Amino acid sequence: MYCSRRPIVSALTAVCLAAGLAYAKVSEEEAATLGTERHPFGAEKGGNADGSIPPWTPKWQGLPPGLDYKGPGHTRPNPYADEEPILIITAQNYKEHAEHLGEGQQALFERYPDYRILVYPTHRDFDVNELMKQRVKWNATHTEVANGVETLKNYNGGIAFPIPSSAAEVLWNMRTTACYRSYHVAYDGYGVFANGERAQDAVDFYQSNPFNNPANPVGTTEDVVGDRIVWTLSERLAPQSTKGQMTAVQDPMDFKKNKRNAWTYDPGTRRVRKAPAIGYDNPDGPGGMQTIDDHKGLNGAFDRFDYKLLGRQEIYVPFHNYELNNKHNGTLDDRLTLHFLNPDYVRFEKRRVWVVEGNLAEGKRHAYSKRRWYMEEDSWNPVMSENYDSRGNLWRVGYFMSDYQYDIQCYEKHSQVFMDLPSGGYVTNFITIDRSETDHSIPYMGEEKFTPANLRRQATR
Repeated sequence: MYCSRRPIVSALTAVCLAAGLAYAKVSEEEAATLGTERHPFGAEKGGNADGSIPPWTPKWQGLPPGLDYKGPGHTRPNPYADEEPILIITAQNYKEHAEHLGEGQQALFERYPDYRILVYPTHRDFDVNELMKQRVKWNATHTEVANGVETLKNYNGGIAFPIPSSAAEVLWNMRTTACYRSYHVAYDGYGVFANGERAQDAVDFYQSNPFNNPANPVGTTEDVVGDRIVWTLSERLAPQSTKGQMTAVQDPMDFKKNKRNAWTYDPGTRRVRKAPAIGYDNPDGPGGMQTIDDHKGLNGAFDRFDYKLLGRQEIYVPFHNYELNNKHNGTLDDRLTLHFLNPDYVRFEKRRVWVVEGNLAEGKRHAYSKRRWYMEEDSWNPVMSENYDSRGNLWRVGYFMSDYQYDIQCYEKHSQVFMDLPSGGYVTNFITIDRSETDHSIPYMGEEKFTPANLRRQATR
């Protein structure tokens, strides 16, 4: 039995999800609307009724003319740097704008009288790169969710489901937004506590996406690429207690079928060991105010929650966040204010977002009893999350920053922040204001870089 892909949210959708039934693939006619009647990644091309969200009218593919950009690794210039906020939302007026705020944002206004959101004009000016367009259009008529919700079948890289109809498909879109082949970045993370004290870590980080190997023609699937969806290699730069520790990770596409492979080099013992299995709600980041599976939205297996698609909304969310890491505009201390990142450096726009909620499955354990994700429609990047404790109280509110990367002609996630409401602290990572920006121009790195053998070679360099 196949389930209809329309409407987006319906009782039938819920039945299909509960029963684990497959959805009919997108037709060739519907896929042909990608890039014409729709954004190439599937978003609605038109604007909204009042014009506060404009239509997608791409005038730039890559660097806009007139901007001074020195290239990969350098600060990306902000094409909207001269704009002023069109709306400032505060604790005093947020209820007037609650229709376009998430529950977590409203809780921030209740918790912090000085919190504010600076809303700027919404822009949909950028086109995406041609290879990703081709991969996404191929996925539209071929890719399916498999093994429950745990994996993909017939997937060739890029956004898996540009025209989604289920919670599982939308979550997989969030996990397949990467347009890069490989990248390198050194970044800092900070835990900022309510008393003003900070904890810091720093990492030199390489990542590669085997499904985006440019040697793979469009239509090359897991039958050739294999099950591994991402490889990473990291070296700790701080704190001193872990400096020099290196870790290689090979993440599977199907966490239910295959395990995460990870190996660690310890400079104290000078040995490479298989790392213990970590994931789910293990604390992560300086200060431990996020979980392993909070990373970049949802990192790891799907199996501890039941998911439902809440539909689309128009919400004020972080987007076009060029200024957060702009080393030519202020200092790190300017950003790391108490309780939350300095709102002057976090740009919000009204965007269309897809909302998925996860509730803890019967018989499963996790620190969060409920989770909610907001995915921006043009990029499918996560832009916000809400996490609830075992008593059902809102615990952590996450923001995920995105901007358009000129070198890969695509939107990419970078910095993220999780605000811990009970403690009054927060953790933020992938901060590069004191370092070079992410470099996506490096050649594709294959599996050999992300192995225990390479860890041993790196340790003796």
